[in-house]
Amino acid sequence: MILATTRRVIRVDIVIEGRYKEFDYLTVDSLTGKIKSLGKGRPPKEPDYSFGDGFVLSAGDFNAHSHPEQSIYVEIADKSWDLARWCRETIYKYSVEMTAEMIYHGCVRAFGRMLVYSETSVMVSFYCHNKRGNELDLAVIKAAQDVGIRLFFGRMNYDLVNQEAYPEKRASQLSYYESPEEAEKNFIGLLEYETDTVKAAPALHSFHANTLDAVIRGINLGAEYGRKVQYHLSEDEGDVKICLENYGMRPVEVLADLKETGRVSSLDHLLLSDCVWTSRREKELIKEHGMAVVFNGRMNERVKAGTAAVREYMELGVPVYVGTDGEASNDDLSIDNERKWQREKHKLSKEEEKMLQRPFEMAGVRVGELEAGFAADIKVCRDGKPDALFVGGKPVMKDGVLLSKKIISDSEAFIKDMWQRRAG
Repeated sequence: MILATTRRVIRVDIVIEGRYKEFDYLTVDSLTGKIKSLGKGRPPKEPDYSFGDGFVLSAGDFNAHSHPEQSIYVEIADKSWDLARWCRETIYKYSVEMTAEMIYHGCVRAFGRMLVYSETSVMVSFYCHNKRGNELDLAVIKAAQDVGIRLFFGRMNYDLVNQEAYPEKRASQLSYYESPEEAEKNFIGLLEYETDTVKAAPALHSFHANTLDAVIRGINLGAEYGRKVQYHLSEDEGDVKICLENYGMRPVEVLADLKETGRVSSLDHLLLSDCVWTSRREKELIKEHGMAVVFNGRMNERVKAGTAAVREYMELGVPVYVGTDGEASNDDLSIDNERKWQREKHKLSKEEEKMLQRPFEMAGVRVGELEAGFAADIKVCRDGKPDALFVGGKPVMKDGVLLSKKIISDSEAFIKDMWQRRAG
């Protein structure tokens, strides 16, 4: 006779001692990585980690929009390039050559630099699939896991190819291309790779890179699985011209029409990136339908795409976040620097600047605050500098040094050697 046995899972709380607001410690569920409680006075058991006087605990930063693989282009990017020139000299020149190894090292570089800036979680938009199913997508996920950052992975669909584009651009678009059916299948295939710190979502590129069918399917797919759907919207005037010509409406009006005609079930899970060239009515529609906006201000200005009307969105009550986009088209990957830039550019008050730093939730994971039920993504600073970082209650930085330092150094060496060999 064979006896069935069950293994008992022992849940051990992680206790982190340190000052946060009026609290003296917090307890973390070691299995889920979520905060169970915050307490005052003496911890219920010997702390696993203790930070005394001079240390300040706070929630790690969330980067709401990133293309981490583009960090591989930092060595060759020129700050003077506009958006078209930037694309021609980077993604349209090299995308077709991208391998899983190259994607991995580019992402390790990006994620490592984000952690140095105290960013413990990131929302990624990834469309460089190169006709390889999920092979390159999994390289991004592996990079995040190896470095230790929390990853919200947007698997982006790109289903339009401009046959009149110059050869390198057309070839790159062909390498990104997937039918909406393929994109859906591949997104579902990623779900088996989810962990406590990795969550996947369908994503869409833009009106200039997606058919309306893809937009409809992507939005509905996100609603079905309870995921946020990222979508570049009106970064430049191109999307506006395309929508007016094809649909007789501006981009956000097209989205609202999809909801009003029943072709999509909802829009409140859309995370719209850039939103530079939007009308007042479009901003009102974004608010009415519960959509959120991510500003990539420094990147937009650097590539001469324009500047979003940040205060106008805030005054309407639109939920707003900040992202860095890709490192090679920005000054760095610092969300703190991004917020400071927005404050100075738009003369924001301290209260308005705080509106750029709000909690985020997807697939049952909440980040951005240290409260019960939120992910235990914690930065510990001393004299204003990060001394320790935790992701899901597990350390990823100690004494100001990332625990994945060797992995990051190896990726830096790979990238530098790659460009030196090409130059030689």
